Amino acid sequence: MISVVIRLFGLLLLTMPLDAQVAGLYDYDHSVPFQYREEAIRKDSRVEVAGASFQSPKGGRVNMLVVRPPGTGPFAGIIYQHGGGQSMVTYLAEAEALAQAGAVSLILDAPGGGPGAPTPPTDKGAAMREHFIELTVCYRRAIDYLESLKTIDPKRIAFVGHSYGGIAGSALVAYDQRVRTFVLTGGVARFTRHVGETDVDVWIEWRKGMTPEQLAKTLAEFRPIDPDNFVGAAPHGPILFQCGNFDFINVQPCIDLNAAASAPKELRWYDTDHPFADFEATFDRMRWLEKELRLKPVKPLLDRLWTAPRKRAVPLKTGQ
Repeated sequence: MISVVIRLFGLLLLTMPLDAQVAGLYDYDHSVPFQYREEAIRKDSRVEVAGASFQSPKGGRVNMLVVRPPGTGPFAGIIYQHGGGQSMVTYLAEAEALAQAGAVSLILDAPGGGPGAPTPPTDKGAAMREHFIELTVCYRRAIDYLESLKTIDPKRIAFVGHSYGGIAGSALVAYDQRVRTFVLTGGVARFTRHVGETDVDVWIEWRKGMTPEQLAKTLAEFRPIDPDNFVGAAPHGPILFQCGNFDFINVQPCIDLNAAASAPKELRWYDTDHPFADFEATFDRMRWLEKELRLKPVKPLLDRLWTAPRKRAVPLKTGQ
């Protein structure tokens, strides 16, 4: 069945120029008010953490954690997007360390129900496309917000995206030159191929009920959001690709993503699987951001965490 789908998919793409499909997808109304809201979570002499949200130009609100150093800056800005099945807290410890190095981080939650929400087979391609477009527009809006802050240096903004976040964030390479540098972790060149071919339960279930012709048409509908459409655009800021030797399904797709990208870029491998719960990958990412965003040295901060870990108070119980 997969070979049939690939042939049908290829025929559909031949009749649909990608440039025409992609043009205008990531436009949005920059005049939509942020309607920014914030609630403090923790504050000390080193780091401030808050829960916050802003209005999405696509409707609804985008929730996030804001992690920043005290003071007036100017600070660098980092936008984080976690992978599927992860949460905003995934990057909290990393962002707290980088705050002490001079960066404000916005750790975004994914808006809406995500691509796993039940959708009729005839609508799945359009729904997937629109979901990932909304993600990318939210990242662009987060950049707008960072640029509105007097404490932020607009020439030092980075994007970090893992898997799901990297797929959506790859469009920024082509469509938002305000981003100084990118870290794309556990990425794939063609999300359509991943969804259409891999024997992963969530995607097996997603394909269920579709004929080969329906599946080919569905994949063609969201081919415009595949990362290989964007990472070859030039000029762009330096890209660090992080790939896992034990992320078996994604080893070749990660190689293909790097191959599709134009310079400046760097590909690094780690002995880890798809969740990337890996010290080396984390430290590499922090060193990369330190260099590209001209942050204070990170290693002394990590040494201090090792020798004198911070002691935090017990959090309040729910309802207190």
